Amino acid sequence: MPTPHLGCTGNMRLAAFIRSNIDKISAEWALFAASLLPEEEFSASVLRDGIVEMLNEITIDMDRAQSAAQQQDKSEGQPRRHPHIEDAAERHALARVKMGLSSRQVISEFRALRATVIRLWHCDLTAIDEVSLDDLTRFNEAIDQSLIEAAVRYTQEIDRSREIFLGILGHDLRNPLGAISGFAELQLRSKTPDRQNQFASQILVCAGRMSHMITDLIELTRVRLGAGISIKPTPTSMRRICTSVTGEMKAIYPKRTFQLNCDDELTGEWDEPRMSQVLSNLLGNAIQHGDVKSPVVVTAGKNADGVEISVHNEGTAIPPKMIPRLFDCLFQGASDQRDADDNSTSLGLGLYIAKEIISAHGGTIEVRSSDAEGTTFIARLPRTSQASIGGSRPTPASQQAAAAAPAATAVPL
Repeated sequence: MPTPHLGCTGNMRLAAFIRSNIDKISAEWALFAASLLPEEEFSASVLRDGIVEMLNEITIDMDRAQSAAQQQDKSEGQPRRHPHIEDAAERHALARVKMGLSSRQVISEFRALRATVIRLWHCDLTAIDEVSLDDLTRFNEAIDQSLIEAAVRYTQEIDRSREIFLGILGHDLRNPLGAISGFAELQLRSKTPDRQNQFASQILVCAGRMSHMITDLIELTRVRLGAGISIKPTPTSMRRICTSVTGEMKAIYPKRTFQLNCDDELTGEWDEPRMSQVLSNLLGNAIQHGDVKSPVVVTAGKNADGVEISVHNEGTAIPPKMIPRLFDCLFQGASDQRDADDNSTSLGLGLYIAKEIISAHGGTIEVRSSDAEGTTFIARLPRTSQASIGGSRPTPASQQAAAAAPAATAVPL
């Protein structure tokens, strides 16, 4: 008779084999997960997310007696019949959504897990007997169940993200559109040229805010469809870019103070319209979230490898727990802050797009924030991007099989 650990021929039972080799299986899982996003760097704990818990739950299920009716339920994908396995798979699916994996990539993880376990176990088998076949059937049932629950939870989260995005879009386009209508009506009623000019100026500002959002949406679509944000670097001056964008922001926000520190021309090869877009996004973020009584400071200078541009504002610091996700797509400010800010141009895309453009130039961007020092975004760029050498370069995000954007949560653009 087979024991819980050995079959009739002396083979180690599959559940016992998985428990004994869980570290080896987890390591192979992590290597495969890392290959799905080669442009990103994730810790081993992130790549192994949920694997130990899922394998433990699978082995417990395999050791548990199962009736013919229970086996039939599994084969038909009956929901919530085995909550321990399902909960572990669902949590894993949510984590993978936040990492940016596509549904195909999540499914491929489970297929790779199945293949890894069977391959390692097959190498350990002395002979295939009826107990081994039964173990293999139970294991496949458990993996299929985990995969179904992960796929369902993944789809639910993506659908939720899309609904949130549509809500954000409606909220943020409604405000400037309403303002345009209001100012147009006041302009029609006004009888003095000065007042008409003032209302026309406000209409232009509101139209500019809507144009900014639509531009961000177009860029997001390009990235999600795989085209990426391509760049066309040409010889230019970073001081000219900074001066031009700062001047535009002064015209749009005449009540705000801007300070530009850039003594050198800082020549190099960059895509000037794209870099203007980056700086405009960073300045818009500083205006929206910074202290209205303090200046927004733009500083550009040389560093060891190229140039460094920073945008600084005083005001409430960004909570440390939010900083790792600031450059995620659709990452937004708290709802109470957004509702109080009718001048927001935020779709949660500005910082995401800024990072993609800088990455396409071969550069990096980071943020430092504290109550004592304020908030500073720092972009570092080589003087000559890889696109200048080898042609137009897509952003890293475009090389992934991207899913819909992650769910919105808290802070900028």
